[in-house]
Amino acid sequence: MNDSVQRAAQRILATMKAMHHGDFTYLPAREVDFRHLDLGAYRQFLGQHEAKDFRYLSDIEIAEISASPTTLVARTFIRSMVSAHGTVVADYYQVKPRMGRLLRMLLRGLANGRWRDAPRFFFKTLKTKHCVGYTTEFGDGHFIVTSNAESAGMMGSPPTIDSAFHPYGTPASAVMEDHFARLKSRLAQSPGLRPQCLHTEDELQQRRVRMKRQKDAYREAVNWVSKEELERMSPHSPLLAAAVYEEVRRQLGAV
Repeated sequence: MNDSVQRAAQRILATMKAMHHGDFTYLPAREVDFRHLDLGAYRQFLGQHEAKDFRYLSDIEIAEISASPTTLVARTFIRSMVSAHGTVVADYYQVKPRMGRLLRMLLRGLANGRWRDAPRFFFKTLKTKHCVGYTTEFGDGHFIVTSNAESAGMMGSPPTIDSAFHPYGTPASAVMEDHFARLKSRLAQSPGLRPQCLHTEDELQQRRVRMKRQKDAYREAVNWVSKEELERMSPHSPLLAAAVYEEVRRQLGAV
């Protein structure tokens, strides 16, 4: 068994089970505790959305993500705002790498002969990503989500969550415009459908829980990760994706 394949499968399963098993713990976040991030970008997000009549709701950190032993992402926090009528929530966060873990992954990849893929992943992950997302929940329990967190689009979503992902770097204004266009289209297609409104941090917290439980149920239904998802994560290495998938199944006792 190739050591890199075994480690990759273990890491994927550990991450999926940790991220999709039970409710998250949401902690209040203070800017002073996140000086390693670009706080000016958070404030710019706030000002841009206040100019569009969005209202600030909360800054939160997800404890399980920050404490994960497998995450390559430095501690981050999510800034959330809500539109004037309460139908659209806007989120912003930064994805900055944990350099120590990223370098160790690069060295393991090189040691296992991944001379092209390991450096490619390293340099792709090296740059801090500024992620925005817009979410609307409907009365039937379905959601639409529009985001520029491009990598999240590699993972499947339950049929109750209609997601659209733009490339990293797409301006928040363009992502917002697309979300409102998608929302308008959905309502035109289903005249009886109504968006759910929220106005408080507590209501936002309850919405997060509802959405996460849908995602968790979907992950368990697909046995944590599908072959198609692994292929999307390794577009230049289909043989590696297939090997990791078979190792995931082996570790789960499916083969």
